Amino acid sequence: MKNTDLGILIAKKNYSESSLILTFYTELNGLSSFIFKGARKKKLAIFHLGIYELTFFKRAESELGIINAMDLALPLSEIYSNPQKTILCFFIADVLKQTLNVEGRDALIFKFLREKICLLEVKTDLYTFPLEFLTGLIVNLGYLPHFEEANASYFDLQKGVFTAVESPYSYFVDEQTAEQLKTYFEGNYEQSFEKETTKKSLELLIDYYQIHIPNFRIDVSLGIIKDTLYSYA
Repeated sequence: MKNTDLGILIAKKNYSESSLILTFYTELNGLSSFIFKGARKKKLAIFHLGIYELTFFKRAESELGIINAMDLALPLSEIYSNPQKTILCFFIADVLKQTLNVEGRDALIFKFLREKICLLEVKTDLYTFPLEFLTGLIVNLGYLPHFEEANASYFDLQKGVFTAVESPYSYFVDEQTAEQLKTYFEGNYEQSFEKETTKKSLELLIDYYQIHIPNFRIDVSLGIIKDTLYSYA
């Protein structure tokens, strides 16, 4: 029996001389992996974060489905022609491979991912995008930090609170960094912040991910993002 679903591609690897294993976060089934036979021979352009309409067959006892047909559901030409946006796609895919590791449908996460991918297609000012994405994702994963005081000077990474009290897991945060993180966690991205502040906020948020997401390591892709978006050369 053939099935259909909408999927966001987060990983691909060679399976044989002619085939690929593709991992998607899908609308109806959550994290799902498939064999796409003959994809390498066909030399198909298959993009990370591409949103695809999938037709597939999957046995109940099998971990891998078999793709019968795969078509782009949304045209995202700007993402794949703009070098900075292409780099951001790899960065986001790297994050998703390490955070969306539990099978099962989550309609809110799928909706969030689709909206952010569509935003990346049209967004022109890119240096805030990694922080926008990571704050939104961590909220959807259920790790929203709390602000105990309006003028908090520390971020306790283990407890997930911004506080005036220093602790073994707390980091000092300047006023602008704390304000940016607070507004982004609230989903407000209109307020303008300096590039250096955004870089500090991003680094602090990555530390927060590393404490709360097991084995979360994105050193390589994060380094590329820093060199691409926050370089002053």
